[in-house]
Amino acid sequence: LEDMLKQGAVTDKYTVSRMLMKTVGDGRSKLVPSRIYRGISIVERFIEQQPKDVDEVLFNALLDTCCRLRDLPRLETIVTMMKKLQVTPSPVTLGILVKTYGQAGDLAKVLQVWEEM
Repeated sequence: LEDMLKQGAVTDKYTVSRMLMKTVGDGRSKLVPSRIYRGISIVERFIEQQPKDVDEVLFNALLDTCCRLRDLPRLETIVTMMKKLQVTPSPVTLGILVKTYGQAGDLAKVLQVWEEM
């Protein structure tokens, strides 16, 4: 994907989302954070280059990845980006956010997210 973006090749949100989820894996193997963060950066670059070709599915893949990494600051940056691009969150988005904040023990954020959505 990185090579495709460098060459200016057009790709779509489905390909990008699947590649990120494949990088994260199915949970049976150990996460390799450096590899996953590289994948996140590539997806973020895709969003910057093709902002009209994003949807909640792509953002959900990013948010789920941050949840698995337990990276709340990155997750919040992605939520802000999602709002900026006016991508409507889905019930899946809400579930990911509630799960992430719940795992972090942040009940106030769980309730805030619940109220906002």
